[in-house]
Amino acid sequence: MNASDWTYSTTTTTVATIGIMINLVVIIPNLWQIRSLTPSSLLIVCLCCSDSLLLSNYLTLAATHLRRGDLEYNPIICQIHGFLITFGALWSLGLCTGLTLFRYIIIIRKKSVSHRFGHAYLVCTAAFCALVAALPFICSAGDRIYIMHQTHINCTVAWFNTDITTRVISWICVSVLLIPASSMGVAYIRIYSEVSKVFGAYRASSVVTGDGLSGNQQRGSKTANQDSKRQEGHRPSNVSSNQVKVTNDTNGTVDNIRKASVDEESQRPPKMSKKSKRTEEETKQIALLMQSIAIVGLFLIGWTPYLVATVYEIITGTKAHPDFEFAAEMFVSMNDLLNPVVVMVFDDKIRRNVVQLFSCAED
Repeated sequence: MNASDWTYSTTTTTVATIGIMINLVVIIPNLWQIRSLTPSSLLIVCLCCSDSLLLSNYLTLAATHLRRGDLEYNPIICQIHGFLITFGALWSLGLCTGLTLFRYIIIIRKKSVSHRFGHAYLVCTAAFCALVAALPFICSAGDRIYIMHQTHINCTVAWFNTDITTRVISWICVSVLLIPASSMGVAYIRIYSEVSKVFGAYRASSVVTGDGLSGNQQRGSKTANQDSKRQEGHRPSNVSSNQVKVTNDTNGTVDNIRKASVDEESQRPPKMSKKSKRTEEETKQIALLMQSIAIVGLFLIGWTPYLVATVYEIITGTKAHPDFEFAAEMFVSMNDLLNPVVVMVFDDKIRRNVVQLFSCAED
């Protein structure tokens, strides 16, 4: 092993170890609460599992080189790594596509996503990705397609091979990556357009009615108090006195009219409660949308350098520079490391399960 190999293996071992530990922080607490998770949260937990699978393969390869002090590796075991790495990468893309699909169904189609649909999506995407990853073995070409790459920390498809079988499988893998990625872009453009319309209409209605968020909250609290009094048989004295004053005084001033209109608005609890409920639901959906955009965006950023190196090797039939290939693999590893951090920031349910487990451990 030369200096570059030691650097590659040491860096990979460090990043992969940290990434696996962070992913386990999300996976373990939520496995116990798997039935209470929403379909989107279930996909996110599976995404952390997929990321851990990729990082575990990187860690195994790099740690083995460091322990032995050489770059020798069993070709058959390398083929197993190649299958697992390819499956993990494709399934990660499938899960990100699922997050986008669920947001699209909820925001654009105005439909809910059932747990049965979420489970069916998980099973179908896993089976499809496993089939694609197994194509080299189905074609009896696993030994020449799944090989150790020049960085010696990644066993995957030999993109630079020019034989027909490798070319066909390489383009299948690239198509499986590019088609969902472009579809996600179109979907988020539609989602952004829909969300912009909703918020534009909401702001316009707020301007017309003269309602601010704080004003709505204050009147909502007054409404709740007056409504509870009315249910208990009490009559709100302030409202009654203002109404009597406005009714008897036919030449009332503008101030009295304004006061009466405010009191009349405060006597409409159903309208305010529906508006408050709708705003709370929209806020929740926007938070979930931001979570999906963050995860998908992180995935695209992390995998774009590797995709560029892959397409370059397929088109030219030559290997990319080792340093660029290593940098692309580190982008992938950092994506796998940062995904659970994004999840903890945006997903309240998953974060609550993690905090609850650690709280019980402290007690």
